[in-house]
Amino acid sequence: MTKKITIIGGGYAGTMLARELDQHADICLIEPRDKWVHNVAMIRALARPELLDEIIMPYDDLLKNGQVVRGRVAAMDGTTAILEDGTEIAGDMTIIATGSSYAAPFKMQGDDSAAFVTKAKRVMAQIDKANNIAIVGAGAVGSELAGELAFARPEKRITLITAAESLFPDYPVKLGRMMQRQLGELGVKLRLGERIKKLKSADEPFVPLKNKIKLSDGFPIDADLVIPVIGAKPVTGLLQTLAGVAFDGHGRASVDGWLRPTENPDLFIVGDIANTGDTMTIVGLTRQVNWLKKAIRAHLRGKAMAEVKPYKPWPKPLILLPLGPDKGASALPFGVTGPLLTSAIKGKKLFIPRYHREFNWKP
Repeated sequence: MTKKITIIGGGYAGTMLARELDQHADICLIEPRDKWVHNVAMIRALARPELLDEIIMPYDDLLKNGQVVRGRVAAMDGTTAILEDGTEIAGDMTIIATGSSYAAPFKMQGDDSAAFVTKAKRVMAQIDKANNIAIVGAGAVGSELAGELAFARPEKRITLITAAESLFPDYPVKLGRMMQRQLGELGVKLRLGERIKKLKSADEPFVPLKNKIKLSDGFPIDADLVIPVIGAKPVTGLLQTLAGVAFDGHGRASVDGWLRPTENPDLFIVGDIANTGDTMTIVGLTRQVNWLKKAIRAHLRGKAMAEVKPYKPWPKPLILLPLGPDKGASALPFGVTGPLLTSAIKGKKLFIPRYHREFNWKP
């Protein structure tokens, strides 16, 4: 008898798993949003608005055999998902992949893609109008955004502000130095070890009073637009309704060696909500997805999950950081690499053609 697998969340991890398991089980993917957004490419789309039409895709042709149900899961009863409207979707196994939230306009704030596009275009218009743009937060999104804007719109004056004393302090020193040098070459001004005294909003871009902001050292900066990019937050509302789930200081759920957050042997979590030791990046969740799909396929063939080798995170944090199509740096398993490989792997096309194929969709 074909096993039923319910996957809750249709972001990167959920869609990857659903597609990979579609030939091996009866898949039901539950997702409240009407379309999928390639958030990785949204950073460049702010600098090149024509990309917006290429990175928002319908779920219609994602699966050949399984189904995509539009709805939001309010509660779990074992491995049965209970939607907000009371509908119950039973599964022999359930995987929760609700991902993370982020400031607008990088991720959808609601479930309507039309509203997301409207807000994104509003920010694009603000960027087009602004001469001086301050980006608050120099993680992956902030640094990439600074590089993309500086590359595509060299007439803009971009300032990148971070409270950290160096770029990417959790990675090899070479990575931060390489990124700092290339951002400088693009004309981006870096303000390290600084904060904005009064951040009007942490959730969406805003125009500061009198087009100026003050840093923690009192230094004033001209800014027609401030774009806050200060980190992702795990979406764990559903997990918080389950007994026995423990969370770390970042809000991610603890898991055992088989990505299970509770004693329920058939309930798994994956991606940004799981405290696996991986960073909250596509590189990290891809490793988890690849392990989980193999583990579940082995389990479907009759192998006990306890006999499957436990999941192991990347031994060191990895990341891909393009700065426009031709610049950037990456921390890869063999070490830190520069523009050439970063561009070849990610920078040139940002995986856009890949997702067109995976969703069986053409713009």
